[in-house]
Amino acid sequence: MLQIFSMGDGLDAIRVALALLSLAAAIAYQLIESRPPSAPRTGLKTAAIGLLVPLPLLALGQGPALPFVLLAAAFFFSSAGDLFLALKGDARNFPRGLAAFLVSHLFYIAVMIPLASAPDTLALKATSLAVGLGAIALYFTLAPSLGKLKLPVGAYLVAILVMALSALAIPEGAPFLGLGAVLFVISDSVIAIDKFRGGVPFRGPIVWVTYYVGQALMAASLLTLLAS
Repeated sequence: MLQIFSMGDGLDAIRVALALLSLAAAIAYQLIESRPPSAPRTGLKTAAIGLLVPLPLLALGQGPALPFVLLAAAFFFSSAGDLFLALKGDARNFPRGLAAFLVSHLFYIAVMIPLASAPDTLALKATSLAVGLGAIALYFTLAPSLGKLKLPVGAYLVAILVMALSALAIPEGAPFLGLGAVLFVISDSVIAIDKFRGGVPFRGPIVWVTYYVGQALMAASLLTLLAS
């Protein structure tokens, strides 16, 4: 995956700087995640993935342009979702964040479907089955508490499930692409359980670490695949 930072086109230093700034923002956010909402807290959370948006655009010319643009859009809408979820005081921000992440998953799917074939190892097949069954179990566990959000949450679960299964169906991306997608699913599952069923211990660190590491692994894996 290091090849995405050594393309030799004169932009490698910018790529490295963006990746390091993203990591620094993610670490800094985790350090203040438990504090009350504030502009720095919101800014760091939004910047962690927002700083990845230019990376696919800097790789334009390394392959067909459309997948890189779609990947940049996936990062952008993930960052927008982070922004909405970081904002407090307005109940509408959760469904707004949900919608932004739903769009992000759709862009991820659009990038990955052309690359997908099928899980080619027993481990990938077993993981795909576990993710699918887990998503179904999660929805029926949450359903009694969802109220008017049954349909939006159901649509979101379908989207993130298709996203994860698409990642697991790209043998060339193994193991990091599939692992990143599964971590993303775990992060969102913990958010959903905490919000609708309540009381997940260490919710903040679990959600943020799985989310950021998952996104970073997916970003590096997809950029490597698209630029190869």
